[in-house]
Amino acid sequence: MEEPELRVGGWEKKRGRRLFRRFLSLILITALGALILGPSVVEYRPAYVSSESLYFPTTWNGPFDTEYYKEFNGHLKISSISYEASDGKSGKLTVISISSLIDLENLNMQSMVVEKVESQARKEGLELENGKIINEILNVNEVQVSNNAYQWDANITESANFFLDNGIGSEILVKVYFWTIEGQIKQNGPKIEQLQSQTIICIAFGINLNTIEQATEMIGNVKI
Repeated sequence: MEEPELRVGGWEKKRGRRLFRRFLSLILITALGALILGPSVVEYRPAYVSSESLYFPTTWNGPFDTEYYKEFNGHLKISSISYEASDGKSGKLTVISISSLIDLENLNMQSMVVEKVESQARKEGLELENGKIINEILNVNEVQVSNNAYQWDANITESANFFLDNGIGSEILVKVYFWTIEGQIKQNGPKIEQLQSQTIICIAFGINLNTIEQATEMIGNVKI
């Protein structure tokens, strides 16, 4: 009677299964370690508009409304800061920075960006409509950000604050750029460190194209 486990092919098959189980165990251990240690490793890294911008701090002021908060049990550390046009009513720019151990580009970035825009629009007392994806290239600190831009029309509601002087029902333009700076492995003396990934979402609100263009120029000078 033949015993399959004693054949050469059988041994190779068994060995392959053993290696696969070890590999799977290693993945599970690594994932568990990331889940446990992630919140303590990820740090807040606010993104901001540098003074190299043509419009900041001349015709735009800030930062204002600085916020720090966590999502997914601390695995995402989020900072948010805003800038305002100096006339006090024509435009706002919100810069959101999301720190994590994974590259969020690998997840559903579109849903996350839309959720952040909707949340910020509610804070501003704006009602979004007619959203679309636009193909546009933006240079951010000499790095091209392409095909990562969305645009909406919005209406001012009675709950607005900053934009209220423009009149309830008036139209506001909303433009959003977003990009991810991938985490990398670096050698720090005898230690090997994993750098966190950074996703930047910049939301510009403006009463006209000129204001949006000013905000876009400021986005091109966003740094961490």
